[in-house]
Amino acid sequence: MRSELLQRIHDLLGNEDLEAIRKDVRSAIQSFHALTQDEVRRQRDAWEKEEHEPDETFIYKPSEDEAVVEELTNLFKEREKAWKARIAEEQKANLVTKEGLLERLRNTIQEEENIGKAFSAFNEVREEWEKIGDVPGNSYKDIHDEYHRLRDEFFYNINIYKQLQDHDLKKNHTAKLELTEKAKGLAAVEDLKEREKIARELQKQWLDIGPSPRETYQEMADTFFGITRPVFEEVKVQYDKLRESFVENKVLKDALIEELRGLMTEDIEEGHKVWQTLTTKVIDMQKRWKEIGFSGKEHNENLWQQFRELSDVFFEKKQVFYDKMKEEGKGAKKEKIILCEKAEAIQDSTDWKDTTAVMLQIQKDWKTAGSCPPGEEHKLWRRFNKAQDVFFKAKKAQFADRNKEEKVNLGLKNVLLEKVEAFKITDNRIADLNTLKEFSGDWRKIGFVPRKNFENLSDRYTKAMDKHYDALSAQRSERSVASYQNRVERLSKGGDSGRGGGTDIRREQAVLRDKINRLNTRVIQTEENMERFTGKGAQSIRDHAEKSIKSYKREVEEIKAKLKMLRDAADK
Repeated sequence: MRSELLQRIHDLLGNEDLEAIRKDVRSAIQSFHALTQDEVRRQRDAWEKEEHEPDETFIYKPSEDEAVVEELTNLFKEREKAWKARIAEEQKANLVTKEGLLERLRNTIQEEENIGKAFSAFNEVREEWEKIGDVPGNSYKDIHDEYHRLRDEFFYNINIYKQLQDHDLKKNHTAKLELTEKAKGLAAVEDLKEREKIARELQKQWLDIGPSPRETYQEMADTFFGITRPVFEEVKVQYDKLRESFVENKVLKDALIEELRGLMTEDIEEGHKVWQTLTTKVIDMQKRWKEIGFSGKEHNENLWQQFRELSDVFFEKKQVFYDKMKEEGKGAKKEKIILCEKAEAIQDSTDWKDTTAVMLQIQKDWKTAGSCPPGEEHKLWRRFNKAQDVFFKAKKAQFADRNKEEKVNLGLKNVLLEKVEAFKITDNRIADLNTLKEFSGDWRKIGFVPRKNFENLSDRYTKAMDKHYDALSAQRSERSVASYQNRVERLSKGGDSGRGGGTDIRREQAVLRDKINRLNTRVIQTEENMERFTGKGAQSIRDHAEKSIKSYKREVEEIKAKLKMLRDAADK
């Protein structure tokens, strides 16, 4: 940053027009010195953290840029000093020239009797007077008052003015009377600034009118200036009050400068929110500065330079931070683009469990990826959030449909459960076993019910079915396989189709193999669904699911035994 300020100072001093660059050069030098003070504090802080001998003192190590800036500063001061001296000499020369013109005008008034020559000489003096630049401030009023006095005297004393006085003096007299009447209206103007402006304009017009008759001139002048002069006296009182307020304003501005300087000397933690908070404070200080008001010509500019220099240093430091953050944000941008692509690649997945886990991990990765530049951050977040919404809204809709289905299943299972609980064992064991088997098949076909009803419903169903099987006092698989022997014999004889036993057996084998596949699928689905149940009562639900899995596997073994019976029958 200091090297950039050095380059700016060097570039500015390359301009020969010192008046055009002097304020910018001074501001740049002050900013450089402020940064140098920061560097001194930084080196001192680093030195104090190190171990030193008791008599060792801190020695600041200046950079090469500081020597160059010091050299350029001296060069600038020499040029500025020469410039001010040249301006002062020009003003002194202008004063001498104007004094010479006044002497020429006096000689014309006192000695020239030829009207044409007198007017020619007067016009030459007036034209040269208007071309000459400023004179020293302490001589301005006297020399210009003398010029206007001699000009009026010229018009009074010149012979042609005497010849025209009957016309011109009366005309000027009338004009001055009109100005006096206008001046009387000043009292009705409430705004002091506007009243002062009008009074000055009236005085200018009065002086521009020229002479009026001598016998009434003094009386008219006393009347006119007696009206306008109090306005300027009132303005003077007002300015005196303002000057008193300048002192108060200076105290307030000094306090603001110290407040800002105190903020600048604090250790600023790196972080967007910290810089935003500090920026708000600095902007508030700038706002309060504007509300304070003028603090006097001799102090106002210097105070403003100090305050602006500190503000500039603050915002330059802030810019360095955000430039660094912008550079770091490039890496975060690449990483977040990859995360967006990952989320978009799986946003249409219906594998709710695994995809949800991946989506949640991507969210965690997003939080640790860092910040992109603000514009890019919002754009990428909208893209990332859109992909997340697509998946989670679809998942929510899916489970909403599942909940509706589960409520319907609950009603169906309650109806079936009432049938199971109301069932009475008869003397026909085979028929009873078939009925219980139908109950089991119907129960499995119905599907899932709401989790809060599952445990109670399953317990009732298990108890009712166990009660009936206990009453039959027989193993289901043994009874089923034993009774199946009759069917095998019937199939061997071609009893179902009449097309021959081999065809019916093959068809029966295909049916049983398909049934094994469906039972294995149920085992896999039940194992997967067990993972859904967490929290209170989950263990009971998982225990019941394990019973179902054992039942499915037992039925598979039963079917395998039936297939063996069919193979044996086919070999005969």
